[in-house]
Amino acid sequence: MIWSRFIVLFILFLLGRHAGFPSSPRYLELADSADYFISKENWSLAENKIIEALRLEPANFSNSMLLSNLGYVQTQKGEYDKAVESLSMGLSLAPSSTVLLNNRAHAYLLSDKIDKAIIDLDKSLSIDSVQEWTLQTRGFIYLQNNETDDATRILKKLRDNFPDNSAYYYGMALICEANADMTEAKRYFSQAIYKNPDDDETREAYIFFLIKNNEYSEARSEIRTGLEKNPENAMYYLLRGYLHKLNYRLDEAKADKKIAISKGLDASYVSAFIP
Repeated sequence: MIWSRFIVLFILFLLGRHAGFPSSPRYLELADSADYFISKENWSLAENKIIEALRLEPANFSNSMLLSNLGYVQTQKGEYDKAVESLSMGLSLAPSSTVLLNNRAHAYLLSDKIDKAIIDLDKSLSIDSVQEWTLQTRGFIYLQNNETDDATRILKKLRDNFPDNSAYYYGMALICEANADMTEAKRYFSQAIYKNPDDDETREAYIFFLIKNNEYSEARSEIRTGLEKNPENAMYYLLRGYLHKLNYRLDEAKADKKIAISKGLDASYVSAFIP
């Protein structure tokens, strides 16, 4: 979590006093520097400052927050095992911290340890049942596991508490599509895009949905809108090329295939749609 400089210093000061001793000026300076480097996404320098602070005062109760930040930084660096280790150490100091639980769940998800992520997400929600990221993530894990009743329950709670979040509508669109209720699926997709028109993932899923249902004209319109908003998104070129292929416009399909690959999509994945 990225805190403002003032809040970090103030909370670290209070926690240090609660633990029985004040944090030293050098400890606070290192924590402040780490927060600054996190805000600049300079992960290596942030990590160095946090580790230096931890070594300086290994018994400081405020270390639970530093370990949370350390786990976050290591996750951003793709060092998921290190992140889990840091966050687990933080949880040994603050076992009811939803921030630590959520951050560890995130690291587990990125390393495909879904079962462990579920444990942390469920514990986090048992402590605070109204958390946007946690509800959304748990809902989609239910959805991926085809537990649609639980997914619907969690996503409705997300909608009720965070009405601007489009994930409820996206999730319900996927559920309706799986149940072959295409009319309702299309309605939910439209609502999700209306709520969050800059969400590429939802628009991509909607375009696939339209193509599968032979609604080519609407699919073209959504692809044009997507490219206007994000011309660097390789998926839109893949989808446009796939649509060209379905309409036997093979030269245009091959041109879009090259663009999609040049913008980062795996060639074998693209070839599954455009041979």
